[in-house]
Amino acid sequence: MISRVIVILISVMFTVSISYAQPGVHTAKSGGEVIRLIRNEKLRLILPGAMRDNNVDMWIHVTRAGDPDPMAPHFGSTNGYLIFTDLGDRIERAVFGSAGAVENIDVRGSDKISLAFSGYDYGHLDPGIYDEITEFVAKRDPKTIAVNTSDWIATADGISYSQYLKLEKILGPKYSKRIVSAERVITTFRKRRILREVAGLTSALETHRQILERALSNEVITPGVTTIADVGMWIKQELFKRHMTGYGTRASGPRVLFSKSKPSRKPDVRYWINHGSYVLQRGDFGTYDLGVKYLDYFATDYKRNWYIMRKGETSVPEDIQHAFDRAMAAHEIFRNNIKVGRTVGQTKKAIISAMEDAGYIYAPFRDIGAEDYKMVQKALAKTDKSGFSFDFHQLGNYGGGSFMYGGPAISPYLHDRDHLVIDENNFFAFEYMVHTNLPNLRPGFPVSLNIEGDHIVSSRGVEFLHPPLERILLIR
Repeated sequence: MISRVIVILISVMFTVSISYAQPGVHTAKSGGEVIRLIRNEKLRLILPGAMRDNNVDMWIHVTRAGDPDPMAPHFGSTNGYLIFTDLGDRIERAVFGSAGAVENIDVRGSDKISLAFSGYDYGHLDPGIYDEITEFVAKRDPKTIAVNTSDWIATADGISYSQYLKLEKILGPKYSKRIVSAERVITTFRKRRILREVAGLTSALETHRQILERALSNEVITPGVTTIADVGMWIKQELFKRHMTGYGTRASGPRVLFSKSKPSRKPDVRYWINHGSYVLQRGDFGTYDLGVKYLDYFATDYKRNWYIMRKGETSVPEDIQHAFDRAMAAHEIFRNNIKVGRTVGQTKKAIISAMEDAGYIYAPFRDIGAEDYKMVQKALAKTDKSGFSFDFHQLGNYGGGSFMYGGPAISPYLHDRDHLVIDENNFFAFEYMVHTNLPNLRPGFPVSLNIEGDHIVSSRGVEFLHPPLERILLIR
């Protein structure tokens, strides 16, 4: 009897341990502790360099309740002014309004100013209530004041027009002339990573991988029955169980790159068929681009390739396997030419030169799928060589949002990033395309294999944060 009780207890303990150890699963308490640690460490370790390396003496981050702040993952829900001032030996933290999740505040504004920023008694306030901010700034006499306004990237453009005008009045003519955009401070603050961020993104990526590879198997896909939308909704439900996605009636699904079926519309470098009602068939070959949100802080963005085998097949068709092998052969060439300390412009030149030396044809694209496909068709019309394109874009908190995030995206259509230097521990989506003709299967219509993984650049080179794509996933 005693031995049976022990066995039951061990079984229960093991079950609980396994349940808690699932990648991506956090309690409200443990998840909050992780985010709190990251926020505090970023302010302590990253903020001083972000301000000093961009010649900023004071950073005034303006927010308003009810107007979502792009920097909320780092600061929480704030309302009013967060003011960071470089005092030489440290960065002083001041709050006029609500501090959100920012801790270790050195200076706090009055309750009256907090009420004013919250909109209490609007229209009847004495403008002099904001004098404490005016005096605070004048006492520190900053030469540059970074403010969250930017025409370049959305993450640094959280201030509204009305709040910008109010800030100018509060600062007065002398200090308003010293305002600069906070876009470079915010970019630097976000792209430089502490180790706990590396660990957090790694957890999200492992959850991503396990769910994605389950979705691209017979556990989810029955050839001739399952639609693209069915697969997308299955993944959405799996993520929902882990509190990693929101409600919605639609979910992105796999894209078909090769099929005997007619294309959805004009051929696109991203897909051949992409409509949710399409029933996946034997002989279809494709990709699945998935993003996972984790702890309301991290976002992933990478792909897997798959093939649904025909009856009697024991391997992927030769042409498709050849195209995949050409894509995989390019992986290390790209990887070896992305290095810490190089600018984006230098990196692009090195990549293009190395790939062309290896026999690939450069096919730069503009991110307009159908037009890009025409360009690929023209470039490969009279050759058996493969073409290549690349878009090593930013990653970490907004998935693949290069236009929201101003880091060093290595892309042919983002020349505004060419001057940026690749920093240590820079997260990025290792994304590229290799275009190859399929003479025996689809003459005149090359297949564009979009390969993507989420990696980090360190002084040692490009390091994998998850097991990379090495083979086509087979669905039988």
